[in-house]
Amino acid sequence: MNKLLSVVIPTYNRADFLEYSLEIHIPILKKYSISIFVIDNASTDNTEKIVKKNIEQYKYLHYLKNTTNIGADANFEKALKIPDTNYVWLLSDTYHLPVDGLVYLLNLIESHTYDVIVFNLENTVEIPTQDYTNSNELLNDLGAVMTCAAVNIYNKKLIENAHFSRYYNSHFIQTGIIFEDISTRNFLIHWVQNYKVTSLKHPLLQKTNWSHTYKAFEIGSKAWSNFVMSLPVSYSIESKMKCIMDFGKVSKLFTFKNLILLRSHGLLDVKT
Repeated sequence: MNKLLSVVIPTYNRADFLEYSLEIHIPILKKYSISIFVIDNASTDNTEKIVKKNIEQYKYLHYLKNTTNIGADANFEKALKIPDTNYVWLLSDTYHLPVDGLVYLLNLIESHTYDVIVFNLENTVEIPTQDYTNSNELLNDLGAVMTCAAVNIYNKKLIENAHFSRYYNSHFIQTGIIFEDISTRNFLIHWVQNYKVTSLKHPLLQKTNWSHTYKAFEIGSKAWSNFVMSLPVSYSIESKMKCIMDFGKVSKLFTFKNLILLRSHGLLDVKT
C-alpha cells in the first residue's frame, strides 16, 4: 500500500458516474498501490453494489457508508480524515485526475513537503508552475480555481489542524480550511499549471451540479462573495475582491453561453 498518497471520493446518489470513475481510476492508481476511499453519504441508489463489485478487483478500494445523510460538508470532512497517508487527494466522483500529473505528484511529495498541491482545472489558469508562501498572493491568483475540490491535494497535517466546522454550510469548505489554516503561519503550497484535472466525460450521462439549478446565483454569487469576505482579516480587501471576480471566469457561470442556458431552463428571469 502506498504510504504517500490516498484518493478519497465523497459521493451521494451518483452510482453511474461513480462506476465510470472507478473503471477509469482503478487501473491508474493500482499501478502505484494507491488506496481509494469511497465515502457514501447514505445513497439510496446502487452505489454500494457498484463499489463492492469493484473491491473484488482492487484490494486497496475501501467503502464506508453513512447510516444517514450528514450533509456534503461533514462528508468532505470525514473523507479527508479517514486515510493515514501523508497526502490526501479529494477527488470528486465527476472528475478525472491527470495520469502524467499523478507521476509528477508522487515524485514531488517523495522529495518535498508541501501543505497543499494545486493542479490546474481544464487549463483555466495560465500562471506558471510555482511555489506560494504569501497567502494574499495565493488568494489573488488561485483562490477561485481552488474551489474545485478535485484540484487540491492536502497534507495530512493541514487536515488535522483544519477548522472544518467554521466553514459548514458555506458551500466552499474544501477551500476555506486551506485559507484559514495558512492565514497565520508560514506555509508552502505548490501550484501546477501543466497538469490539469478535467471533468469526467461519461459517454451517456450529462454531468450536473448546483450551477445548473436555481441555486446558481444563490451559491455562485451571494454565498461565494460572503464566503470570501468571511476569510480572516489578514487577507486584503483587494485580494478578496480579485478572488470574488475570478470565480465567474473559472466556473464559467456568468459567461454569455451559460446565461443563455440558465435562461432556457427558466432559472434566469427579471427577478433573478
